[in-house]
Amino acid sequence: MAEFRAHIGVHYGFLEIADDKSYGRTDWANVFFGRRPTGLIATSPGEVFLVTGRHTGTVGYAVRVNDDDPGADLDGFEDVVEVPFETSRAELKLFQWAGEKSHALPRLPAGSGSYRMRYHCRGMDEARDSSWDYYEVVDEYLLQIWPSPAAPSATLKVISREGHRRIFES
Repeated sequence: MAEFRAHIGVHYGFLEIADDKSYGRTDWANVFFGRRPTGLIATSPGEVFLVTGRHTGTVGYAVRVNDDDPGADLDGFEDVVEVPFETSRAELKLFQWAGEKSHALPRLPAGSGSYRMRYHCRGMDEARDSSWDYYEVVDEYLLQIWPSPAAPSATLKVISREGHRRIFES
């Protein structure tokens, strides 16, 4: 397993992961204001759109790249969803708002191809309160990535009000 971990600044309640070739290609406005299959994460080839509870501020973020399914952390997180992902490159970056800053992620183990992404969220309800200091981490996220044949998106767990709103009311 290889891991990236950092405190990341978010704006407008989302982050993006993409390869250099695909970044900025998708019209995320349609994704952001439209229905996402899991409500919390959406993909297009080479790009991933990840929703956060915090509209503007700092979130705790970890990305773990594995050779196979590491198993979901259903006890440590409130909301857990997963989606298929296709990429033509093994190198991905996490992009902050409008590409103002990017962070290299661990290299994908099987190169280009099909992967599974499992998105874990915790603290989204608390993070919706805009009175938090910009730098205080309230919500935390874990994204697991591993090679996998394409399979339908799935909601594994949702107990937060914010997760429920985004998944079932989007």
